[in-house]
Amino acid sequence: MRLLLICSFLLLSSCATKSLTELVQAHPDYDVSQLKTFIWAEPPVQVIGILSGSGESDLTRRAQSVGQAILMNRGYVDAGPHKPDMIASLMIGAINQSSISQHKVDARQGYYDRTVSWTQENEYLRGGVAIILTNPDNGVIMWQGSAIDTLKANRKSTGQKIDKFGKLVEQMLPASQ
Repeated sequence: MRLLLICSFLLLSSCATKSLTELVQAHPDYDVSQLKTFIWAEPPVQVIGILSGSGESDLTRRAQSVGQAILMNRGYVDAGPHKPDMIASLMIGAINQSSISQHKVDARQGYYDRTVSWTQENEYLRGGVAIILTNPDNGVIMWQGSAIDTLKANRKSTGQKIDKFGKLVEQMLPASQ
């Protein structure tokens, strides 16, 4: 439970920035590139924020498929029934974010013959994907890679964003030796 809270905090707090964010956290005592096998945590995907709820099962299946591809493309192998070198899990989430700006143009600036002021509020949907690799013996997070960005409202498929985030995280993950 503590692991979920820490990872949730890191993913959602990273959503508070204005542009694409890539974040890697590697434990100094572990080199995941020296590991080879993994299994999925139970549950394999945690959905947090406003994405949790309806339609979650399709989203989790899609995310796990992307996570499987990330690990396999980097040379990691599913341990099956054997003892794994690491336990993999994914976290996906989104939060609403808004920004408020105030503007004032007065008559002395020459734009208008009177003072004009207004307040503008913009709402954004920020989302992200994190892959977390933990030690099966002690539960320590050995490596975590996250990609966070603004989700466009006109996107036709959330799968496209999950794929984009997955590719970014894949580039950050050290290849298995």
